[in-house]
Amino acid sequence: MRDILRAELARGNRIAEIGDWPLHCELLVILERPFRKRYTLTAGLDYADINDPHHWQAEYRHDGGRHCLACGF
Repeated sequence: MRDILRAELARGNRIAEIGDWPLHCELLVILERPFRKRYTLTAGLDYADINDPHHWQAEYRHDGGRHCLACGF
C-alpha cells in the first residue's frame, strides 16, 4: 500500500485526511481525487469500489482492513 500511496502522490494526488476509522482500522488515508490507475494486488491487499458519496469512491485494504488507502471522487 505504501507504494500505491507514493505513486499517487507522485502523480499529483494529495492526502485529504488521515484517521483511524472504522473501528477495526488502525490507519485510514483518504486521497483527494480518484486513484489514477488500478494497481496490482499483492498478498494481503484487497481492492473495493465503495462509491459512497458520504465516504469515498474506492479503497485498497491491507491486512483485512487494518490499513486502508481510500480515494475521493
